[in-house]
Amino acid sequence: MIAQNWKCSVCGFVAVGLFPPDRCPKCHAGRDAFKTEHGYLFPREETEVIIEACGKVSYGLYLVSSIDGDRLNGQICNTLFQITSDPPRLAVGINHGNLTHEFIESSGVFAASILGREDQRIVRRFGYRSGRDFDKFKGVRIMRGRTGCPIYEGAIGYLECSVLHDRTTDAGTHSIFIGDIVGGGVFGEGEPMTYAFWHDTKKSK
Repeated sequence: MIAQNWKCSVCGFVAVGLFPPDRCPKCHAGRDAFKTEHGYLFPREETEVIIEACGKVSYGLYLVSSIDGDRLNGQICNTLFQITSDPPRLAVGINHGNLTHEFIESSGVFAASILGREDQRIVRRFGYRSGRDFDKFKGVRIMRGRTGCPIYEGAIGYLECSVLHDRTTDAGTHSIFIGDIVGGGVFGEGEPMTYAFWHDTKKSK
């Protein structure tokens, strides 16, 4: 599932997601107030049922991190998957406007910490604010892998990649980076965090 930018035509707030939010969190304007440069490829009256269908697609939540010299950054990402097994490669979709995108482009490396179901705090910390505003890794237990990328020690496991720049794809609002897996490990046997689990847990709270 690849998110895109949605700008509120009333107040200018920009939301990121596959679809616009029901209401603007800043001015409370309705969904129709949000505009994007990409048009729907289906009738607008089908929006709700398509959102529901997309919610049935199973995918995980990961902490994707990268470096820029001595600087560290990371974000929560749901668009990460193994794309080939021989050689082993991962693909990840990152929004052009995110600091992590800048770091991956600059360094050519990224790591994915595989979150467990107990990592709701990590999802909130790395998924709701930009690394331009504060140091997301401050106070978080990390190790450095083969690429130098920060890896969350509380994760179930991790994988590190070296980006194949000639195979990076511009997907509109996002880039799809493909990388050779150069390192990895397993820390525990917990259940991986999925978007469906996070969404249900968040609603229950």
